[in-house]
This record gives sequence, structure tokens and C-alpha cells, in this order.
Amino acid sequence: MKLLLFFTVSLLAGLVYSAPASSKEDETVVITEEFFPDELAIYTFEHDPVKILTPLNALNFEDDDDEESDSDSTTSFVVLADKDEQGGKVYKGVYLLTNGQATKILDNGKDAAAANDDTKLVYFAASDGIYVYNDEKKSADKYGSLTDDFIGIAKVNGSDTIYVLSADHVVYKVTEEGTKKEKIDQIVDAQQIILDYENNLYYYTSDKTVYVYVNGEVKKISGLPEHASYVEILNPAFVFENGAPVIVDNKSYLVYENGTSELGEFEFRVKPTAYSMEATLIQYYAYNKKVYEYNILTIIFSEILDELKKYFDDKTDAIQAIATRSRSDLRA
Repeated sequence: MKLLLFFTVSLLAGLVYSAPASSKEDETVVITEEFFPDELAIYTFEHDPVKILTPLNALNFEDDDDEESDSDSTTSFVVLADKDEQGGKVYKGVYLLTNGQATKILDNGKDAAAANDDTKLVYFAASDGIYVYNDEKKSADKYGSLTDDFIGIAKVNGSDTIYVLSADHVVYKVTEEGTKKEKIDQIVDAQQIILDYENNLYYYTSDKTVYVYVNGEVKKISGLPEHASYVEILNPAFVFENGAPVIVDNKSYLVYENGTSELGEFEFRVKPTAYSMEATLIQYYAYNKKVYEYNILTIIFSEILDELKKYFDDKTDAIQAIATRSRSDLRA
């Protein structure tokens, strides 16, 4: 259990709170299978989760309450996929995950995104366009008139704008309630798209180079390893305003809108297949077809905290600040 506590709070203080490795001592955390105990698994799927989205909107927050709802009622959306012989994804749909139960809501869904606002809207990229979550029916309805095969989606805060990534790796800006799309010519060969809370768009290309699209300009992220074989950009926690976490090969990094990066605190001997740290204090990770839930506050304020007191000495203030911060601070 001590190892698990170290892992989850390190995720909070390191990947999320943008704290680089300590100059006084080596705080690198090596992620192994031990960090995924069965007692924290909340659901097992038949296929691998490749995206978990926990919306920072009225589905999980009411009246701009700055605390997450009870973990048993947190609403997340999970995209499933298998790998084909070439290592690509064979998508198996989007599921609603809440109260420990999973319900399939979109057969052909491939990605999910939501704005940080007071709506209950979640948008899905699908093989025939864009869909939007219907909370009353617990289903997905067609959004707009586009019929393209989309594999990625990102929702802009403060407007109706949506960025989508097509199966042929073109990024479009979608407006007018899903009826108008405009190609972003500056972005070429994107493999994945993620927005931070300042509406900066991060992506990587087929050669595993990471870029950020800011105010119509593309910047290559400096300081990352060259000739990487694996890249995954993660949705940032709501406390991380102008950047995003990224996994490059077996290490974590933090990338920023100004094109810089810094090394995180994690080395992965095993990697989750999906990550969800948006809500910060309740996080979800997938491994071996299982989704695991980590309630950070419950862990931090348990009686076992004394065993890790030395480690928390320089992080307690940061964690307390996160616990009292409102997501409305980031609204556009």
C-alpha cells in the first residue's frame, strides 16, 4: 500500500503539478505492475481502453463546486480498441462508465472531448462525423452535418469551436454547430490532438515529433528525445493551465505553449493504455483491460500518511492548493 500511495501522489505532484525532478535527490518513480492492484480496479472490459475522459463540466461538478463529486458517481467516458497486425487501432466503441457500471453509447466512436463549462455536453469523434452526449437518454446523438471519418477531437473552452482529426491525419476547425469545417493548413501529419485550458493545441506527427499550435503558429517542442518510438499526449489536470503531460518512450515530460519542455518524475516499465487526470483529485488509468480509480484526497488524508511524511514535506502546500482551487479559474 505504501508503494501505491507514493505512486498516486507522485502523479499528482509530478505529472500534474509540473514539478521537475528534485535537484537534491533522485525522485524518479519507476512504474511497474505493482501500481495496479486489483482492489483499485473498478471495471474490466473485453478490449483495451485507449482513452478515458472525465469531463470537467456539470456532469461531475454542480454549481461550480470546487470538489469532485463522490467517486461512486463520477462520470467518465471510455474508448475501447484492439491493435491490428500493424499496431494500429481497431476501435470497439465508446462507453459511459459510472457507479462501477459501463454502458455502450456509440458503436463507432473513436475519441471524446468536453469543455470546462457548466454544460453536460461531451463530443465524440466517430467514423461518420461528430456526436454529442445526451445525458437524459444516456446515449450519443449526431452533431452537425459532417460525415468524415474522425479519429481525434478536442473542444475549445468558451466557444462552440471543435478541433477534429481525420483518419487521413488532417486537422479541421469545426464551427456553426458542427456544419462548417476549415482545414488547419499549418498542421501536417497529426496523429493525435489535445487542447490545454488556454486552448493551445498539442499534437505529434508520424515521426513522433511533438508540436503546439498557438494563435495560428506551429512550434516544435524542444527538449524531447529524438527518434522516439512511442508518444502519448495526455489531457492535463485542471490545475495545469498552459501545457500538457506527454509520455515519450518510457519517460514523462511536461510540454508548454512556448515550445519548451521539462522532464517529469516517471519512468515506465509498464505503461497504462489510457490516462485520465483531468479532475486532479480523482484519477483513472487503464491497464490490461481494467480501469483503476485513485481517489487522491482519500489516500492523502488516511492514517498511512505518516509513513510518507518526509516525502510530503515539500508538497503538502501544493496539494492543499489543488484541493481548494476551482475549475472556473480556467474558463475562457
